[in-house]
Amino acid sequence: MNDLHRRNPCRLPVLLLITLSTVVGLSIVWEFELEAWVMHWLALPYDADFEDAERWRFVLTVTGFSLISLIIPTILLRRLIANTRSSYLRLKQAQAQTETLATYDSLSGLINRRIFMDMVRNQLGLKRPAAVMLIDLDHFKAVNDQHGHAAGDIVLVEIARRLEAIADDNGGVAVRLGGDEFCLLFLTFKHQSELCQIAEAAVSRLGAPLSGAVEPSALGATIGIARSWTDAQDASALLHCADTAMYRGKEDGRSTYNFYDSQYEKQRRAQADLELALRRAVEADEIVPYFQPIVALPSQEVVGFEVLARWLKPDGSTAPPSDFIPVLERLGLIPSMTHSLIKQACRAANRWDDRLRLSMNVSASMVTDALFPDQLLEQLRQEQFAYHRFEVEITEEALVGNLDVARQNLSKLHDHGVTVALDDFGIGYSSLYHLTRLSIDKIKIDRSFFEPGQTDHLPMVEAILGMARSLKMQVTAEGVEEFHLPHLPSWLANSGCNYAQGYLYGRPKPASSLFCYTHSSFAQQAG
Repeated sequence: MNDLHRRNPCRLPVLLLITLSTVVGLSIVWEFELEAWVMHWLALPYDADFEDAERWRFVLTVTGFSLISLIIPTILLRRLIANTRSSYLRLKQAQAQTETLATYDSLSGLINRRIFMDMVRNQLGLKRPAAVMLIDLDHFKAVNDQHGHAAGDIVLVEIARRLEAIADDNGGVAVRLGGDEFCLLFLTFKHQSELCQIAEAAVSRLGAPLSGAVEPSALGATIGIARSWTDAQDASALLHCADTAMYRGKEDGRSTYNFYDSQYEKQRRAQADLELALRRAVEADEIVPYFQPIVALPSQEVVGFEVLARWLKPDGSTAPPSDFIPVLERLGLIPSMTHSLIKQACRAANRWDDRLRLSMNVSASMVTDALFPDQLLEQLRQEQFAYHRFEVEITEEALVGNLDVARQNLSKLHDHGVTVALDDFGIGYSSLYHLTRLSIDKIKIDRSFFEPGQTDHLPMVEAILGMARSLKMQVTAEGVEEFHLPHLPSWLANSGCNYAQGYLYGRPKPASSLFCYTHSSFAQQAG
């Protein structure tokens, strides 16, 4: 009915008129002709002299009721048909919109991630080649932060148009995977040189000035390339390979492209495994303190230990700081590791003679953290470790970033009795400046002044010792090794050096190897 009405809107009224005419005709025929015959056939009484006026009244009554019974349903039917047609059109429109949203990205109009993955799966299922260029915009977050998301959307749309042009020029498909991540998909075999040309063109065109939405220098593109015929035979794996290659470009400085390299993938996985292992190591106190003796001069009696970090791996091996400190710095875990080492070192040292001190290097980020002094003092209090037995070693790097905060923090520690030492003294560019303005109690002369055969450095050491005496500071000489025996220790003592540290007096050892420094053993040795 809907289709008939749509093809000929006038047909329904015509049908209504024909139906009504038929009803009127049948009523007249019945009243004036058929009624008498039927009554006679049924042997029923019938008054043939019935007035014609009554007969016409009957015809009109029947016609009126028929007209009403036909018009009202017809009106309702027409409305029902119109509503049904409107609902059908809305449903078709919604279905078309749904299909569009399921296929295309709503902002850029490019193929979306789901369809992209289906296309790659189908291609690989047919054993046909596929090359993926994963494209990530450089510094796009800054565009949103500085100019707002509306400007960011304008940028994404323009980037999409440029990618469409590149895809059309090279027989590919442009895709938006989400956010500022796009893709170029090629479903025919392309030589590496051809892919290089396309990638270079993409880096250049995507980094070109935009149409006024943001500054030209704000954007760039980093591309990772993966190919089904060399890298992966699964859609998800192929996209992962492209992502790995793109990530390498981010590390190499951005606005570049890289092909997937399985060796780099192995290195990246190893790095991820290392980071996970180190996170667990910090949480489980697997990074433990090793203790290197510090001796007084000239007696060469042990007066304390420097706390050095070692990683006791689950396989039983021990890793030096160079293997894990840079990673912990990148992960922001140095403060957590430091607090763990302080806890372990204090608990070990509390079993020793209470004349022994602990010295520990603290990172630049901690020294310039306004909360650091209170956190350190509270931890020492909880471990029941006397403030005067603890020494904080800092480097000049900690003073360059925020000198005012560092000055306040060091003054607070100094006021509570914690010793502050400036480590690696003599190799920085502004040590004298810091010495005169900060609460420094001790300086540690860098080991580079005592390298074998470098006797020309000794006059400089003498000058440092003289300066320290004038500033009423103590001095520790680092790097006193076995090959210096016996000249260097006696020379340092005669020149006014207070302490020495190095392999000559002992290598770093775990707390379990220092049982001889308990209070009773230390007293016996002293006696």
